[in-house]
Amino acid sequence: MSVWSDCNAKQAFGIAKCNFDQENKPHRLNLDVGDAVIILKETTHWYYGYRQKAKETRGIFPKTYIHLCEYTIVNGEFCIQRSDIVEEITKVLLEWGSIAKSYFLTTNPSFSRIRRKMNELNNNRAALISGNLPLDEIRKVKLLATNQIDTGNKLLGLDMVVRDESGDILDTNAICTTELYEQHVHAVQRIEKANRLTSDRGTTRTLNKYSHNILLHVNAFVCKFQEDSDLLFCLFDGENHKPISENYVVKWSRTGAALEQIDNNRVLFTDLSKSDLAISKMYLVCYAIRIGSMEFKESVESKRTSISMANTMLNASSRKASQLSVSSSGSSGSTGEYVIRRPFGVACKDLTPIINNADDFRGNLDLPFIMCDKDTLDGTLRKLIGNKDIGKIDSKMAVTIEVLRGDIKQIKEDFPRLVHTNVPVARKMGFPEVILPGDVRNDLYLTICSGEFSRIAKTSEKNVEVSVCVANEQGYLVPGVLSIGAGHPPIDEYKSVVYYHDDKPKWQETFKIHVPIEDFKQCHLRFVLKHRSSNEQKDRSEKPFGLAYMRLMQANGTTIPQGQHILAVYKIDHKKYDKTVANCYLELPSTTAEIQGAKPSIGGLSLLPKDHLSIGVNLCSTKLTQSVSLLGLLNWSAHKETLEQSLKALTLVPGEEVVKFLQDILDALFNILVENDDPEKYDQLVFMSIIYLIETVSDLKYQHFLTVLDVYINESFSFTLAYTKLMDVLQKNIREAISPKEKSADGNNLEESLEVRRLYKTTRYLHYVMKFVIRSRLLYTEMNCNSELDFASRLQELLRMFIDMIGCPSNLLKSEGALLKNLHIIATDLMQVFDQEPLSVSIVEILEKFPPRRLTQSKMGCIKDFVDTKLFTLPKCRAILLPVFCKHIKDHLESKEEITECINIMNNILKLLFRSDVGPTHNDIRDVMIILLRTVMKAAQALDRDTGLVGKFFAIMLGILQRMDAQHYEYFVKDLHQHGELKVFVTEILLTFEQLVSPIQKAVFPRDWMDMIMHQNTVILGALQHLAVVITDYFLCPFEKQIWSNFFQCSIAFLVQSPLQLNDFNDNKRQIVFARYRDIRKDTAMEIRKMWFQLGQHKPKFVPQLVEPILEMSMIPEIDLRRETIPIFFDMMQCEYYSSRLELESYGDTKFNNAHHKGNFSDFKTAMIEKLDILIGAGKGDAEYKKLFEEIMLERCAAHSTLNVDGTAFVQMVTRLMDKLLEYRFIIQDESKENRMACTFSLLQFYSDVDLKEMYIRYVYKLCALHMEFENYTEAAFTLKLHANLLRWTDMELSPQLRSSKHNVCRTHRQLKEALYFDIMDYFDKGKQWECAIDMCKVLARQYEEEIYDYIKLAELLKRMAQFFEKILKELRHSSEYFRVCFYGRGFPRLLQNKVYIFRGKEYERHSDFCTRMLVQHPQAELMQTLEAPGEDITNSDGQYIQVNKVEPIMNPDCAKFNDKIISNEIVKYFTANNVQKFQFSRPFRDSSGGGHMDDVRNLWLERTELLASFPLPGVLRWFPVVETNTFKISPLERAVEIMRDTNRDVRQLVILHRSDETLHINPLTMKLNGIVDPAVMGGFAKYEEAFLVEEYLEQNPDDKELVEELKDLIALQIPLLEIAIQLHRQRAPESLKALQEHLEKCFSDMKRHVETQYGEKTCDLKIDSVVMRRTNSFLPAGFDGSYNRHSETSMGSSDSGLSKSTFLPRPQTNSIKSTLASLSFNTSSKGKDKDKTPAKRRSMKKDRDALSLPSSQWYTPPLTTITSTPEKEINTSIASLASASNSSLSGPKTPDPHVLTEELTPKRPLRSEKEKERRLSRPSSIATPTASIKNFPDTRSLSESSNRNSVETTDSTSEEDIRPPPLPAKSRDSTDFSSLHSMDWAPNGYALLSQMSNTSSSSMSTTTTLTKTSITNTTYEYLQATNFSVVNAIDGSKPRPPTPPPKPSRHSKHIP
Repeated sequence: MSVWSDCNAKQAFGIAKCNFDQENKPHRLNLDVGDAVIILKETTHWYYGYRQKAKETRGIFPKTYIHLCEYTIVNGEFCIQRSDIVEEITKVLLEWGSIAKSYFLTTNPSFSRIRRKMNELNNNRAALISGNLPLDEIRKVKLLATNQIDTGNKLLGLDMVVRDESGDILDTNAICTTELYEQHVHAVQRIEKANRLTSDRGTTRTLNKYSHNILLHVNAFVCKFQEDSDLLFCLFDGENHKPISENYVVKWSRTGAALEQIDNNRVLFTDLSKSDLAISKMYLVCYAIRIGSMEFKESVESKRTSISMANTMLNASSRKASQLSVSSSGSSGSTGEYVIRRPFGVACKDLTPIINNADDFRGNLDLPFIMCDKDTLDGTLRKLIGNKDIGKIDSKMAVTIEVLRGDIKQIKEDFPRLVHTNVPVARKMGFPEVILPGDVRNDLYLTICSGEFSRIAKTSEKNVEVSVCVANEQGYLVPGVLSIGAGHPPIDEYKSVVYYHDDKPKWQETFKIHVPIEDFKQCHLRFVLKHRSSNEQKDRSEKPFGLAYMRLMQANGTTIPQGQHILAVYKIDHKKYDKTVANCYLELPSTTAEIQGAKPSIGGLSLLPKDHLSIGVNLCSTKLTQSVSLLGLLNWSAHKETLEQSLKALTLVPGEEVVKFLQDILDALFNILVENDDPEKYDQLVFMSIIYLIETVSDLKYQHFLTVLDVYINESFSFTLAYTKLMDVLQKNIREAISPKEKSADGNNLEESLEVRRLYKTTRYLHYVMKFVIRSRLLYTEMNCNSELDFASRLQELLRMFIDMIGCPSNLLKSEGALLKNLHIIATDLMQVFDQEPLSVSIVEILEKFPPRRLTQSKMGCIKDFVDTKLFTLPKCRAILLPVFCKHIKDHLESKEEITECINIMNNILKLLFRSDVGPTHNDIRDVMIILLRTVMKAAQALDRDTGLVGKFFAIMLGILQRMDAQHYEYFVKDLHQHGELKVFVTEILLTFEQLVSPIQKAVFPRDWMDMIMHQNTVILGALQHLAVVITDYFLCPFEKQIWSNFFQCSIAFLVQSPLQLNDFNDNKRQIVFARYRDIRKDTAMEIRKMWFQLGQHKPKFVPQLVEPILEMSMIPEIDLRRETIPIFFDMMQCEYYSSRLELESYGDTKFNNAHHKGNFSDFKTAMIEKLDILIGAGKGDAEYKKLFEEIMLERCAAHSTLNVDGTAFVQMVTRLMDKLLEYRFIIQDESKENRMACTFSLLQFYSDVDLKEMYIRYVYKLCALHMEFENYTEAAFTLKLHANLLRWTDMELSPQLRSSKHNVCRTHRQLKEALYFDIMDYFDKGKQWECAIDMCKVLARQYEEEIYDYIKLAELLKRMAQFFEKILKELRHSSEYFRVCFYGRGFPRLLQNKVYIFRGKEYERHSDFCTRMLVQHPQAELMQTLEAPGEDITNSDGQYIQVNKVEPIMNPDCAKFNDKIISNEIVKYFTANNVQKFQFSRPFRDSSGGGHMDDVRNLWLERTELLASFPLPGVLRWFPVVETNTFKISPLERAVEIMRDTNRDVRQLVILHRSDETLHINPLTMKLNGIVDPAVMGGFAKYEEAFLVEEYLEQNPDDKELVEELKDLIALQIPLLEIAIQLHRQRAPESLKALQEHLEKCFSDMKRHVETQYGEKTCDLKIDSVVMRRTNSFLPAGFDGSYNRHSETSMGSSDSGLSKSTFLPRPQTNSIKSTLASLSFNTSSKGKDKDKTPAKRRSMKKDRDALSLPSSQWYTPPLTTITSTPEKEINTSIASLASASNSSLSGPKTPDPHVLTEELTPKRPLRSEKEKERRLSRPSSIATPTASIKNFPDTRSLSESSNRNSVETTDSTSEEDIRPPPLPAKSRDSTDFSSLHSMDWAPNGYALLSQMSNTSSSSMSTTTTLTKTSITNTTYEYLQATNFSVVNAIDGSKPRPPTPPPKPSRHSKHIP
């Protein structure tokens, strides 16, 4: 049984590293990879615990599945313990993640970059937490990650992070302000650098610009050869034809590279200087030297390529042979092998382009290789470089080259992969540009140049081989001191290349000799010459024939001189030569120059006079010299007679020699200085020699030896008496230089004297001279313990001489500048031997001695250097120096000189004073404050914000304020007060603070410098707290309002600045700010509140002024802050209420005189309302603020006896305003323009209620601008009228509240009102509300005519008024439709929630378009499909539901004046849809209580709803809420009476129209009559007779008797109307309609007989002759004769009219009844081939109607009323409209411009080009293109969409389609089918009838036909109208017939095909 035990606390947290899923077993805890688990108990193999994300579920899981982690507990949660950088990366990735998501959704171009950075950061994080990286790699990854974080933050606009050099986040509280600013600047530079150098992101070290290196990698050598070879690579100066570097040796065997070099085939050429790289032609040269026999044997072996192919082991013999040339034995004979070094070939490559553009030459480079043939290696190289006679190059080498910058140590650190420890280094054969002190070198480069040898006994030239070795004095070989190149071990003896049969060989072979320094004197070079035979046997017997030598050290102690030397060659007589005396030749001269004609010889050695050997010597030694002068100085004691020359010659010694022997030379010079016998002669020479040494070491090339000089002074220097001599010479030099000089005749100084030049050199390096002096004195004191007084006095004297030198009138500027440059070093050193305070005084005297504007830059540089010295860290010295420094800084700042240097000095001073190791700084801060604070403030204010210095100045100012405490402020204030400048200072500093935090001013510190800005705010808060005390103490009595006002403005601006609004930050930033700086807003608010209550009796002076800033402050979303500041408003109310009406009295005085109290707080109230509007509109405040404000203020008001009522009312009013403003702010950003306008109107009403005219007018123009944005001209006019209504027709001056920004020039009420009236008229004109414009004109006309008598303006106005009247009749005008819109659900804004509105639609906007628009504005909403009232599940849900249906406007009762008057329909039509406030819609339903079948007419009821809007439409909005709803029922009988009444009225109107204008189309009258007298299937009014005019009905419904009688009277009254109409029709009908006329008369005769029998005979007030109206005008053309000739097809069908020309097809002028009826398009006989062409939407609508079992009938179409017809209503909209339409075609050529029709039908459609017109006109007619019906009108679906009883479009006029109709008079359905006639040219008036219209209509749009109305001509009026009639076809061939059959064709049309 397992035993469970508590787990170790360190093992309580882990991460699942694998999925664990064992649900089928008990007690298991399922885990996913990455789950964090908390471990409670453990056993051998299992843990028990829970997942951190699901603490309630516990179970067991295997130990092997868990990775244990170290953890910390944060806020009760277990977190993995990570390093700071890992935690930072984690937070950064979380923060970036949300931003990257938004970038992705908005397709921001920076997304890919930030995603890449996130991936890199994630990889770095994984590397850091893996634990696999060594410390140096962790540092690199950390720096890389921080760079990525910083650049990513910059890219995303996040805050910049300030870091130290190691990448750690800087502790900003541990550094002063100026240093914090510098760190921010460095961070910016670091980020910019990281962005620029993405490839070198990991390298942060600055490279050594003086050292350059070339890394060579040898990859392959392609050449035919059989023997082993040495490949010698070097850098070569092609310009001077000499090698630059040592050789690098690659041993290349016949099978490939040597085994030991396979993995190490690279070399680093180092120590190259800029001048080396600047060589015009630098080559990489490779010498190939064959090692083998004399003769080269050709081989059939193929080419050998790369090193990688040479990995085979060398065989013993080849390996042995390849090493012969490097054996240590010194001769090849010991091997027994016949080996000769022979020239093989040369390869080279120009490196100049590679060095200049290394990135362009990545990868392998090919070195062309050519054989030497019979030429030397050097000659072959010259040929290759010169590219002469080289022929075809078959062989080549492949190498890789990289140029690396920096010294060797740096390169090995930065490129460990390229330069590892085994890579050989080939040094330059010379010193580098900068010689480092530790670079000990003793290399002698020997070049065997050439030789000339006589044949002696031989008949042919020799094959000369030179063997070189180093021998000691005894002649014995020194082993291992020769090197043929890097990558090769040292050798004992060097053997030259052998040239075949050449007595004058030119070798030019260079190798290195490295002899230890201690052996250098005793060693010499020995050259042995030997002939090598091409015969191996002979060669074995060959012995050396000559010998030469050269000593390494000359007799005078110098090394062998640089350059070429010609050596004497001595013949070796082997018989006489004594080998036992190996050094016998040393007695012979070594060079030909030493022989001087003699023939020296010695035992076995005799001179060969014609032979010689030429060598070149290049010594690179830091220990040996070739200078005789230097040696003479070093050995001065032995050669005192030449001491003067040696001292003078020192200046001629090269710098390299000087620095090599620096310490030895100094020792010698100080020995001479101390021990010489003639001080007058030698002291000055020695002194200047010391100066020369210091000057040399200070040179840029040798500056690294300055440390050697310092070490010498501190450790090696031992001359105790030198200081006296040095001081003597120094004083002498100063004295001689400042003594009066001889003047020239013109009074000017002669040429600069030797003394002045000497003084300049002395002062230039005076600091080192003083170091020697001080060190010497210290050594002397240690030895003798003498008093310091004498030395101090001498130093004081020296310092006095410095002061005298500065005061000297002679021109010593250079010396003075040098003194200032070194003064801080001298002073620091003098601290060791001189009292600091007198020293400080002397320094001050020196600085003060300088005249103004003299050496300003040097002086400020000196001050800057002194701030960094140890002397300045001492409090006593600082007290002396700092005031002087500050005074100089102040003077320069005020004169605007050396500003940058002044800034740097002040930065350094503040940094030092912030340190804790410099003693007390209180007094120092006081000095800086007194002298510099105001100057710095003024300088910062004066600078342009765009300059880079302004931030530094403000940082310095903040740094001073940061260090000031209460005592400083007290002292400072007293000082200012004594000088009368306190008020100015307080004003200045408050203004400075306000500008620092102002969002209007350009920011001093960039917005992403979060640390700097928060630090600034902390400092400012502290300063404000101190200033509050100062203001209270000094400016309350007497009271200074401006100071107090500035304080409030500044502190509140500080409080509301965006960097302090923590609620706007993300969580990460908020936590950082809280942790480092806390939330300082509450402290600031408390300070402001305290200051407010300190005001006492002066509060009323600030009441209107401070309302806005304090209101803005109180809106900060911090609960405690709000609670502290909101009570201030109540205090303000009291202040104003109790303030005196008399200006002379104060707030305090009125407490004793209640009669003088103001008694209201109107100013506060007005300011509060205005500022609330501004601030909430700017995004301040929220609902919580509103609640808190209401709670606190009501509580205060309730507790106050006087302000209880007024105050409470005010608070409630303000709360209501805030509610509206918050709603406005929320909705104004909404895409729904309706919501925005409604909110604006709501605020408009509020400001009207509270009588704030300025705010009211502001929102009037806001609403007007919104309307203009969406081209709501009518509403804009009504809105602008609100402003006009506030004005009077007087010449009274306008108050500021009533002014208009649009009409600034208007100064009086009349001027502005007149201007507004003209604007309103323009808007009404654009909105086609000419009636409203006429009303405005009338008002203006009355003013012009009766008030100001301006007849000119009156005339212009009346002309415009006439145009408006004309436009009413002539221009097309669409009456907008109205819609009822219900917004259900809590998801809508409160403005809309569960409310009903009436909307005024746009022009030509149908129900479906309106619904689409509503859904676009509310994309989350769902459109309800029924008109049923929703339940609480919808109204209280969080969703959005919209219910839309069309409503009919109810004409204003005031328009009853139009009844029974014969007037233009265009006049009446306006009043049916405008200035309406009541609307209605109806829904049909069936009630079986009437008896009979459900489809019986007696069961068809209407539910009618009347709605009352809050304001008439159109108005200031396009919609208004419904304020009253009334629903009632319309019985079937009442509906029948309505229909009969409307029908009679329509017939009457048609008769009147046709009698008034003979030119009207007959078509509408024909259709109407045919529909009444021959009702076909629907039965006409016969259905009503069957239903209501039976005794059975009256028995059941006795209350309906009056309605029944009225119905009978209406039926009877219809007969005389029809009789007149038919008579009129007979007169007007063309011949083609005669048959129809006869049919109508026959049917009417039957109807008349029946009606008169049943209901009696009625008479009509109309007579056939009594309806003649006088024609006043006609639009018929002069030549129009009424004949049947028709106009061209373009009259109605041109493209300009918006109708397709192909629609109007020609037909015969005489039509039979058949063709006529066919053209009328009854749409009742669709063939099978057409049935599938019914649009799908129509079919779906038909399905809905069938599903409801409701018949389709024309009875459901809108009532035929004259005043409600609109161009888009259905076919039965208005008979009067039909009559008007029939008259439209008679206008002939004078029809108003065709574009009028086009403008109405497609108001936004651009004109087509002429070519497009031609294409359209030439296009054949298509039965699939409903041109006439679709192109002209936006929607023809209203009838088919209104078939459902609950349809959202159901209205009074559309519901008739859904119920079975009662009988109508005379075949109404057929009359409807004649609507197609309205799309034709009518024959009686000469227009072409569309004979194919029926086919086109049925095939292209089988459910509708369209009637288009164009120009209308009336006998009395001329006007324009367009009407679109649509009829639903009741037949769908693809579906079964509905319960009620559709209307059948006319009996006369059954033969229509």
